[in-house]
Amino acid sequence: MTEFPWAYAGGAAALTLIASCWGHLKSAWAQVASRLIVSVTVSGYQAEAIQLLLREKFTPSRMGPREYVGWLLHVRKRCRTQLIAMETIGSAGRFYWRGMKAIWVVRSDGGSTEVEEGVTARDWKSNGLKLLYVRGTFSADELIHEAAEHFNFRIASFNDSDVPGQRRHYVRHIYGTAGDGKYGASGRQRHSGPASAYDTRACLQHRPIGWNLNQLGHPDLGAKRAIDRLALTDASRALVREAHFWQANEQWYRERTIPWRRGWLLHGPPGTGKTALIRAISEDLDLPVYVYDLASLKNEELQQAWSHMLSQVPCLAVIEDIDAVFHGRENVTGREQHLTFDCLLNCLDGIERCDGLFVVITTNKLEHIDPALGVPDEQGNSSRPGRIDRTLYLGPLDEAARQTIASRILVGHEAAQRQVVTDGAGDTAAQFQERCSRIALEHLWNEAAEAKAPPTPPATADPPRSPGGRERVQSDMSV
Repeated sequence: MTEFPWAYAGGAAALTLIASCWGHLKSAWAQVASRLIVSVTVSGYQAEAIQLLLREKFTPSRMGPREYVGWLLHVRKRCRTQLIAMETIGSAGRFYWRGMKAIWVVRSDGGSTEVEEGVTARDWKSNGLKLLYVRGTFSADELIHEAAEHFNFRIASFNDSDVPGQRRHYVRHIYGTAGDGKYGASGRQRHSGPASAYDTRACLQHRPIGWNLNQLGHPDLGAKRAIDRLALTDASRALVREAHFWQANEQWYRERTIPWRRGWLLHGPPGTGKTALIRAISEDLDLPVYVYDLASLKNEELQQAWSHMLSQVPCLAVIEDIDAVFHGRENVTGREQHLTFDCLLNCLDGIERCDGLFVVITTNKLEHIDPALGVPDEQGNSSRPGRIDRTLYLGPLDEAARQTIASRILVGHEAAQRQVVTDGAGDTAAQFQERCSRIALEHLWNEAAEAKAPPTPPATADPPRSPGGRERVQSDMSV
């Protein structure tokens, strides 16, 4: 009977010894295992680069669990935004093969190191991978470098001939939290709004199901340039040529130590085509577009979003209707913790280099623009080159521009074209296009009505008459 307490005591002591040594045993095993198995953790954009390299340069194993995500992307064939299923790397992990060499990849929570949010790196905890492979089959440095270079080629330049039709152009709206007190620090995430359904760069690391990547993304505009669909004045066409020269001659600017950036101010009444001109230029130059909602942005939010945008140059920054936010230097939105004019100026032309940035600002009321931003003088020169280099007034359409629009919309109705060009004198682009569209619809409805009208019966001889002068009618009724 007395042996049992000693047995219990001995067992407890043994368990205590094992528990106290367990951490050391684990460390020892990890050291032994590391001699055979290499473990690599990657996070942020580098994790996306690894996924892209695995998808395009490795062969995935057919065994093991699968994980899928869904993206809303534009499908060129259907001319619609559709839900596209894509396979991704899941938390259960998967083998990838390059020849006879295998690598095990599993999604993790990312690293614990903090990075500055919203600038040039993604939140480390939001996207991480762990790679395991037999020592000697791969070099960690070479694999990471290869993934980064492949990412730069496929994401930044986007000129891979294996994926025709992929473009850099997309539109991202930037919102903030000014005046929205119910959002705490988490509301800062709102400064990076979703890009358009045309942007496929963010999902290239996933494998689309049922579609090819060249069937998704930006619609095919054909050989005709987007700018050719607009009715432009000679001054507008000169500005467009300047934009093409700016994009094509980066080295010319650098050799002359001229900052490779441009700033435009488009002003004029509403509906004169300011936004349409911006859209056409960005599509033809194939530039990402960042549209800033200044009324909702705080200073910190604008600075973070602006810095992140500069990592994507060359690109286009658009600030529309700035007169709705600033009258001179005063923010007239009335929102708490609003954006200050000095912060906007520092972003446009501050200490941080902005090479590769094209800025376009629009306003309906030029008198509200502060000279420190850039306004035209009597000769049309900007008061502040470097922020606003060129200004362009967009007003009512001239006769040549009205003829261009009428010829495009009223095809086959020359008389109507001549009349609407005369009647539309003084119209803005939006007003004249609506005028032409209304007349074209009337012609379409009339043609459709004529096509559905019953045919007119042909003329026939008078029916025979009875001797008494009455018509002789033959009845189909049988007696």
